[in-house]
Amino acid sequence: MLQRCIIAFFSLILLGLTSTAALGQPLRPHIDQSVLQNGLVRVSYMPTKDVLTKVMISKGDKSYTYSLKSNDQYPLQLGDGEYTVSVLENVAGNQYKVVQKEKLAVKLTDKNKVFLQSTQIVNWQPDMDGIQKAKQLTEKATTDSEKVTAIYNYIVTTIRYDQAKANTVVTDYVPSIEQTLQSAQGICYDYSALMAAMLRSVDVPTKLVMGRKNDIPTYHAWNLVYVKDRNEWLTIDSTYDAAFVQKDLPSTMIKNSAEYVAEKEY
Repeated sequence: MLQRCIIAFFSLILLGLTSTAALGQPLRPHIDQSVLQNGLVRVSYMPTKDVLTKVMISKGDKSYTYSLKSNDQYPLQLGDGEYTVSVLENVAGNQYKVVQKEKLAVKLTDKNKVFLQSTQIVNWQPDMDGIQKAKQLTEKATTDSEKVTAIYNYIVTTIRYDQAKANTVVTDYVPSIEQTLQSAQGICYDYSALMAAMLRSVDVPTKLVMGRKNDIPTYHAWNLVYVKDRNEWLTIDSTYDAAFVQKDLPSTMIKNSAEYVAEKEY
């Protein structure tokens, strides 16, 4: 039953700013602040050569690094304040140089709004099958608690843990909720991304969290879900519970937060 969800972190060596103005050099990256009010930033960059690029978003002593892909949105999930957004280009091995860096001042009227958005990791669109399913499951729900229960029950009874995938998952793997539903299988990262996407689509703020659980020896992922009718964030671990539910064993949806140690929240 033990899950292996290996989500490795990048080791980055920042080598300083480079000029992008000279002919034949990569076009200067664009850091788009037009969705800042939603707690998001967009980054576009089209280097003239095939080179690995990343986005690093920092606030204080915390940093998040993402592979840079076109049309993706990146969350500013660390609360109000000053963020630094850096575009990084691979030099060799795990060495990167900064090709663009900007500081952003973030002040949101609703601090939970970012956890309703589609992002690179929690990627969803209204026409996706999983999002249509979330709408169907919650059409008669009158409270957030009812929405959460309906979607949770669907996931823990439908999606099976993929041990082979856990053993072979690559470092920069990003979940696809469509693939998870089509295969009806996934690792903890897939479970929590699907849960977050489905709940966000029905207006329930949801975090995808990575870190440690007290009885799982490997890196793990789960969700924190804000339920308005309870006015609290609930710890929910659909990966953990699916193993029990699918064997007709008792399980409780709301977990004890003391059993979890968060390292990253998306």
